Amino acid sequence: MKWLFGPCAGIRVSPDAGRGSPGRISPGCWAGVGFRCFLILALAGSAVCVHGQQAPSEEVDFHRAPEAWAMKYFASAMLFTGYGAPKRMEPWETVLSLEFIHLPTLDEEEQRVGFGGSKPEDLNKAPAIIRPRLTIGLPAHFSATFSYAPPLDAFDARAALYAVSLNRPLRETESFRLGARVFGQYSHVRGSFTCPDDHWHEPEYAPFCSGASHDTLGVIVHGIELAMSYRLDGIPGVETDLVTYAGISGQYMDLEFEVDAPRSNPVRRDNRRLYTDGYTWAATAGLSYPVTDRIDLTGGFFYTPLSVQRPGKDRRTETLLHSRVQVSYSF
Repeated sequence: MKWLFGPCAGIRVSPDAGRGSPGRISPGCWAGVGFRCFLILALAGSAVCVHGQQAPSEEVDFHRAPEAWAMKYFASAMLFTGYGAPKRMEPWETVLSLEFIHLPTLDEEEQRVGFGGSKPEDLNKAPAIIRPRLTIGLPAHFSATFSYAPPLDAFDARAALYAVSLNRPLRETESFRLGARVFGQYSHVRGSFTCPDDHWHEPEYAPFCSGASHDTLGVIVHGIELAMSYRLDGIPGVETDLVTYAGISGQYMDLEFEVDAPRSNPVRRDNRRLYTDGYTWAATAGLSYPVTDRIDLTGGFFYTPLSVQRPGKDRRTETLLHSRVQVSYSF
């Protein structure tokens, strides 16, 4: 306080103040106090701004940026699609399923997505995704499907997957079934993508990295799917229990990637947040076979076209095509 008021700690009396008149602080003293107060507030405000400053954010083009393509690719790989048209289920009837999703290996060019397509990333972390599904019958021929894969460390990454869908058959005959699903999912994946934990020092990463990164991919998706199933024994002369299915979906994706990487300059750390959003569509097709009265085995393919413009090239479509298998048990 003494520094704040300085010489004004004792009240200055203007020369024309009479004996017994109340003291008045001179204008010069008020100016000094005001300046010091302003300086204190300015410094305090700067400290608050620096302390509360968020990591820099950058929006990338959903249809062109290589970084957006990589986010779309993995969001699509985890997409919560169905395996044919929803079945009519009795209220509280339960089906437990286990899903296996194959992740294709990306080549060197496809993994070069950092800094607008100039830097390679380690995107071949896991060969597959495994997640359970629980479907419960509801009144009015509706059913709900839930999926949760807890955050477990595997393949130098940790992924937590949450998803839910509301399903209903729209039309059913002895051999044909048409149905729809609305779904939503949230995925959270952590790993050393920008500076790989085990080989960040290799030549392709060394110019950018001085240690392993701890990056995070966040995915929020909601969409709708229309699907059909057809029993092949409905074809004259065909005797089989196989069921073929096909579906098409449209979804909105809200994606972000948080970088946490030590760069080659040890005093600087890259903590950018990249975000994008937009719409995609996908198609599924495959076969289902009732192994027993309670066990079904289903397998098929998933396809989605993903647009991207890589450095020195025109905008093009790089697709995701992979296989999916599901084993289901009805209670």
